[in-house]
Amino acid sequence: MQSSLEECAPGVTQGAQLKGQLLSPQGGVIAVAPQSHGGDHHYDLVAFPRVDTTPGAEMQRDLPCFIDCAVAMTGDPRHAADMWVQTAGMCLLELRDRRGRFADHIGPGDERHVPGWHTIASGACGFGLEVAQTERLQAALLEANVLTRVADTFTADLESPFFNGIKVFYGGQPGAMNTEIRINGARHEAASAAMAALGLPEPTVFTAVRYFALMLPEADRR
Repeated sequence: MQSSLEECAPGVTQGAQLKGQLLSPQGGVIAVAPQSHGGDHHYDLVAFPRVDTTPGAEMQRDLPCFIDCAVAMTGDPRHAADMWVQTAGMCLLELRDRRGRFADHIGPGDERHVPGWHTIASGACGFGLEVAQTERLQAALLEANVLTRVADTFTADLESPFFNGIKVFYGGQPGAMNTEIRINGARHEAASAAMAALGLPEPTVFTAVRYFALMLPEADRR
């Protein structure tokens, strides 16, 4: 994870420590959580954007965090780390930075806006057997404006007053594609079904693409 972060944002982990999790000197922790679903190459990851990591700091409880998962489809854990960093990781960095350097800010006036919510959204990344097909689906997933189009199926379930982590996934074999939206780590059935009804194009070979978003209440952008 540290290597992946450095590749995408050089210097961002300078001074970080590895103690069963990645501790940032700027405040923040990325940890591997106990596996809740998936196979051997599946990783559940928890990000705590604001943690006091200075020596001697008091124990902090009930810290705001967001959950995501990533799969090493090649069997190499680095590939899972890369997938996470390029999506959820960029949202984590942007939540702290707030200058649009790592991810997009979506608010009123943007066609991707979800009323009542300020969204920090990553680009799409993916894995597939053909580069052209992967790039095609990455573009299609973003152009579909999924979260805005299916917003009425899930916004009532955004419970965190700080930020809600949302993964949008589309992948599989031709004729057997899986659409999934996970909110705060859990699959959201209604949103996933609504996404499936959008009619996203299918690849000709195995391809999987995803992006991540953090949704913050517009009235309280912490």
